[in-house]
Amino acid sequence: MTQDHHKLSYNVICESVKSLLHMDTSITVKVIIAHIREKFNYTVSYRKAWRARNKAIESIYGNWEESYQELPQWLLVMEKDLPGTIIDFQTVPSTEVVNEIVFKRLFWAFRLCILGFKFCKPIVQIDATWLYGKYKGTLLLAVAQDGNNKIFPIAFAIVEGETKEAWSFFLKNLRQHVTPQENICLISDRHVSIKSAYDDPQNGWHGAPTSHVYCVRHIAQNFMRSFKDGELKKKVEGMGYAMNIPTFEYYRSEIAVVDRKALAWVENIPKQKWTQSHDDGRRWGHMTSNLVESQNNVYKGIRGLPITAIVKASYYRLAALFAKRGHEAAARVNSGEPFSENNMKYLRNEVIKSNSHHVTQFDRDRYTFSVRETINHREGLPKGEYKVDLQNKWCDCGRFRALHLPCSHVIAACSSFCHDYKTFVDNKFTNECVYAVYNIHFDVVHHQTYWPNYEGLKVVPDKSMCRAKKGRPPITRIRTEMDDVETERRCGICRMPGHSRKDCINIRHQ
Repeated sequence: MTQDHHKLSYNVICESVKSLLHMDTSITVKVIIAHIREKFNYTVSYRKAWRARNKAIESIYGNWEESYQELPQWLLVMEKDLPGTIIDFQTVPSTEVVNEIVFKRLFWAFRLCILGFKFCKPIVQIDATWLYGKYKGTLLLAVAQDGNNKIFPIAFAIVEGETKEAWSFFLKNLRQHVTPQENICLISDRHVSIKSAYDDPQNGWHGAPTSHVYCVRHIAQNFMRSFKDGELKKKVEGMGYAMNIPTFEYYRSEIAVVDRKALAWVENIPKQKWTQSHDDGRRWGHMTSNLVESQNNVYKGIRGLPITAIVKASYYRLAALFAKRGHEAAARVNSGEPFSENNMKYLRNEVIKSNSHHVTQFDRDRYTFSVRETINHREGLPKGEYKVDLQNKWCDCGRFRALHLPCSHVIAACSSFCHDYKTFVDNKFTNECVYAVYNIHFDVVHHQTYWPNYEGLKVVPDKSMCRAKKGRPPITRIRTEMDDVETERRCGICRMPGHSRKDCINIRHQ
């Protein structure tokens, strides 16, 4: 292949990659290689495809340095077109050029998300994910969940890393501007910086009653690092997910029989921090930080873009999300159904279960009942009998308190005296409440010629955050003990356990 043909091939590759990125910014290098092979019958090297992807990104979104300079103007656009948007933009003076400032941190939350959160469940999940563009950094995310069990992003930040100062910056803005309500439950992993930032009284999480609880999957991950026992790990998860104290004690006793040291490790963590049976319903059934971790994958495609493109993407993606879900929620309201789609499915299943229950009323005011199941599949509980107290919203099974939805026992108790069980469904699950989350929309951004001018100092990236290492950075989360990874050693050829490639008997028979 001649040098001219080499250059021509590279230019053609770049144009082809550019068309792919216009359709999907999360396109992978492997897909690019396959696309080039199919379109041109030419197999490009991984390195060349990676370089072509980066060049296409710069062609579409500008280079990384220019993007930092464009950021202040775009922030003005967000404030102009969406008044009430919260922006906290931190910079430091440049030590090299007088009229330049160096990017440090950025927090942003759109007014529509702040207003919509008031109609969501009072839980917030937070997590961090790294950026893998030319400049290093970390994207912090906070999400909630609406009454139809849909993920609802509420705040973003770009910071230097998962430090106490960065998390304090994020949590302080989050509490002050986005989630100032009482009884908010913050769910995260056990990162020391998050705990320190939450515990700092200056960040505002202790002025009104709030709670900080841990993701059970991360508890199990930490447990596996210490004990390397998959079966015990499942019992630890069972303790966390148990909706009532008898089930919690059942799993606790199972661990105690096998390993007392493992039990001591588990009991060193306050129960109210990680178990559903001891949290008084603050979690609303959310035992993990899966909601926010799933968003890491959603935003995976934009995490390699220049900084202004990342912020823009959050605006346009949420605009499309509000439009789509607002239309769906309006249709649900017009259909006459009282509750959201996902929760109607739950209630129908519980109604079916309730048909097999036997109810005994225990007081003339019809507040307390004994409900007996003919079939009991709840491991760890004695068969059959459950106390239901409608006045105090209690059922022995724990689901009523944990999920804020009536369980089959509550439904059976209500049916015994012709009371509508739907009065015990929390208002957050109504279609009207879900519609209230999305009943406003993002404004369409004007052409760039209408944008307000930025007349401040030139913003530049922190040179110390530039990636010096050659090659591409990792873009996929490293699998850990938290994942269900197969630990048994297997042959690389036949995939059978007990031997390696060099000892494989299948080679000898070939």
